[in-house]
Amino acid sequence: MPAGFYLLFTKIMVSGSAAEIKQFNLTYMGQMIVYSVLIEAFFSIASILRRDREKGLTTFLRLSPHGTLPYYTSITFWMLMMSLLSVVVLGGIAVGVNGVRLEITQWLGLIVVVLIGQLPLLMIGIALSHIHREEMLSLASNLLTFPMALVSGLWWPISMLPSWLQAIGKLMPTYFVNNLLNELTSRAKVDLTNLIGIAVWVLLAGLVVVAMTRNEQRRGVALGEA
Repeated sequence: MPAGFYLLFTKIMVSGSAAEIKQFNLTYMGQMIVYSVLIEAFFSIASILRRDREKGLTTFLRLSPHGTLPYYTSITFWMLMMSLLSVVVLGGIAVGVNGVRLEITQWLGLIVVVLIGQLPLLMIGIALSHIHREEMLSLASNLLTFPMALVSGLWWPISMLPSWLQAIGKLMPTYFVNNLLNELTSRAKVDLTNLIGIAVWVLLAGLVVVAMTRNEQRRGVALGEA
């Protein structure tokens, strides 16, 4: 879907001078990469973890000699690979279809930024997976994904939004990641505020995941005793 959006907006719905179109093609590539990672974390990761927990797989692994570390490591690795795939696919379309030029250092920078920027989204996806009912999880994923993409400027420039929505959007993890990608592709100076914002989101989302995990474990113990 992000690849389809990228082709739609860059080939059909964009106009302006050659320089403006070139810059838009580059900027929108980064926005759709972030959007792809957002969808993967809030829908795929959350759904997979909820399903495995519902089937008792995580409980079984927790009681096994190896614990759940290999399981969560594999989930994280899968998310990393999907994020890299997003960079390759959308970057490939930008280069092959729209004539965007990216040097090897920019490709490497894209990969590094996406791998770092996916962490808070992955944490939020893990937190969402603790929603027990599938329909509620689907509702929560939709209510978070699309408004977050909208207010953080992934679909269109954040400057087009009302000032109060801009203030909210500039606090979103997707906004910080998108800014880093824009700075990288335009060779601008990296704003440390974006890195700090990502780190704060990782910390906050991590605390929520820990709290929800401990609460679920206590519920499991209580049910076992009952």
